[in-house]
Amino acid sequence: MANERRKATIYDIAREAGVNPSTVSRALSQPGRVAAKTEFRIRRIAEQLGYLSMDASDSDELLPSTGMMAVIAPTLANMLYAFTVNALQRRLDARGYGLITLDTDGKPAAERKAMSYVMRNVDGVVLLSSRLSEPDIRRIALVRPVILLNRAIPGLNSVTVDVAQAVDDAVRRLKDSGHSSITYLAGPASSWSNEYRRRYIRAAAFRYDMTYRVVRECAPNISGGVQALEQYLIRPTDAVFAFNDDLAAGFIDAAKRNGLRIPEDVSVIGFDNIATAKLISPSLSTIDLKINDIAEHAADALVSAVRNPAGARPSTISLNAEFVARNSMSLHKRSTMKLGPYAEIRRSSDVVALTMLSNAFNETLPRINEFMRIHPHIVIDPIEGRTQENTLALYWERVINHRSVPDLINLERTALPQLAASGALQDLSDTGIEAETAPLVDKAAWRSAHYAGKLYGIPGDQSQTVMFYRADLFDKYELTPPATWDQLYEEGVALHARNPQRYMSILDTTNVQHYLSFFRSARVQPWRVEDNTTIAFHMTDELMVSVAEFIQQCLDDGVLAAEPMWNNRYMLPDSGKYLTVTYANWLGKILAASYPQDKGHWKVALPPAFVDPGKVRTAEIGGSTLAVSAGLPKIRLQAALTFIRWFQLDPASVELRAPGGVSAAAGYVEDLTRRGTVDPYFNQQIYDVYAKSAARVNRDWDNLPFYSQLNAEFMRLIVPALHAGGNSAALLGEWERRLKLYAVSQGFTVR
Repeated sequence: MANERRKATIYDIAREAGVNPSTVSRALSQPGRVAAKTEFRIRRIAEQLGYLSMDASDSDELLPSTGMMAVIAPTLANMLYAFTVNALQRRLDARGYGLITLDTDGKPAAERKAMSYVMRNVDGVVLLSSRLSEPDIRRIALVRPVILLNRAIPGLNSVTVDVAQAVDDAVRRLKDSGHSSITYLAGPASSWSNEYRRRYIRAAAFRYDMTYRVVRECAPNISGGVQALEQYLIRPTDAVFAFNDDLAAGFIDAAKRNGLRIPEDVSVIGFDNIATAKLISPSLSTIDLKINDIAEHAADALVSAVRNPAGARPSTISLNAEFVARNSMSLHKRSTMKLGPYAEIRRSSDVVALTMLSNAFNETLPRINEFMRIHPHIVIDPIEGRTQENTLALYWERVINHRSVPDLINLERTALPQLAASGALQDLSDTGIEAETAPLVDKAAWRSAHYAGKLYGIPGDQSQTVMFYRADLFDKYELTPPATWDQLYEEGVALHARNPQRYMSILDTTNVQHYLSFFRSARVQPWRVEDNTTIAFHMTDELMVSVAEFIQQCLDDGVLAAEPMWNNRYMLPDSGKYLTVTYANWLGKILAASYPQDKGHWKVALPPAFVDPGKVRTAEIGGSTLAVSAGLPKIRLQAALTFIRWFQLDPASVELRAPGGVSAAAGYVEDLTRRGTVDPYFNQQIYDVYAKSAARVNRDWDNLPFYSQLNAEFMRLIVPALHAGGNSAALLGEWERRLKLYAVSQGFTVR
């Protein structure tokens, strides 16, 4: 007992931070009461000293249960928010809790003050359509259980309504009935829901080739409709989406008073489906957000978080909205609107507007908004594809059908060669950025932004492999974290014999990348892209076959199990099923979100080596590159280059990156290592490992210019054989034959 480490106190934190203990107390228990910079420093020191990771039984400052919850809403004058609060109150009452309601009048400062007020007086908080910044919300969530309603932040409890399909249904019906142009009457700029809805309207307009406009920062109430109409009439469109039903009702009233007919002159669609939507004339078409359902799910999730604070992974509940068609939408519209592809009120004529296609924007919008603040004459117009597969399919469909494509595309690096080989991407080799930018980017990531020796984009992140492992389970089974694959195999056989429910590691079958990472780490090249027209295949070479046979042996003997590993949000396997996972560094944040109860048990090391641990080679899995579509006029191309360089490499942009990602900017991980940055989940200086892995990436590797076909054949042929007793290694020859046939059909010369 004498050697047991003394637990940190607020006095230790105060001494380290150079502040008074009372300041520490306020920073940790009442977020927002001290300067943000001071609060961040105090929390970082508290995490490093282990103060915030103490078990509840160890804390002298446990907050007592009050039997009350709080909901903080932007304004109860909005009927949607009022109905939501009523539904929350009914559900919480049934679960034995009272509810305190605070109205912030839509002001973030008032919301921060409200949070400080309720933090010690309630057991948990619902933030309804919060306007707070993400850092503010994360600080609050460290003190009391918080659930976000109508907003999502990775790693936090949330309930949202997925409007994508409902918006797509509405826009498709508009298109089918003759409409060709849409205006979105946007709500408050600080509203997460507003931007979320705008992106999906924008994406649907793009998908159906409809002209799109936006009128920004309309007051989200009936009186806001008058101002919205004035802006709309500058360049009218066939249809209008409004941020909410109140704004839509105000717009309809103002339009009718100005001589417009609804829906003959303009169709109107709202969001929320509040009761008055059916009562106005004409009755309002709208997107039903299922108010009662989201309130009940939010109440249940908050109660669960309060009663089990150290429990399972955060709840991220997503419900589906529904399009409700009523009389405000014309069924037979003859369009007369012929506008350009992008028009936005309140922008000067010298503004360059660039469309950007990406699978998601939640984590990147702060960086995009900061860029537009610094560069007011360049507008970035996001188009969301939702998944990597859908994003690539949407872009590729437009390429092969000779339809307009977005100016910029953020794509996974494995897909870059396919678009580059087709001529869809701008060759940036001659723009001057090759020599200027190469020294600023991690070497392995920089090489992957090339195809056939030419540059086609700037990478955004590093994705080199490391080994995540359960240190507690290695101790339990008296094993040593493996330095080589032979050691992993031997220990894995012994582990599985002792406990058939546990495996030493996993082979992810979500797509082909994890399987290929074994070969890349073993310095085996299955193919070589010799130039833009020639591919040499080596998939049946002796070394290639030997690695495939080793993988199959691991499956046969219970060392590896092959299964899909994650669902783009959480790990799928149960906690503790695998003692190690060798994967890209970005998996660290997935582990933290998936297994919060395992905090401190997971550690990070270099991957096992195939021969000599001192000469270990690593691979890449995933990783994104921001590319420019071919054929942009000079002025637009220059604006695009200005954006992608700032977005990927500028220190201000890198600083705004979401936590858990690893920037491709050269020196990023080395800088974090120099700072001695300790990751709170791994309780380890993980960036030192990431830096070593980045220096060991096998860069002698080519991505095929038809990744989608490579992956499809892997899923059809190889995955079914990846099991104990399978014949996966024997199928390499057939896999190669199929890929060669496809390559020839696409005009490539095969050797």
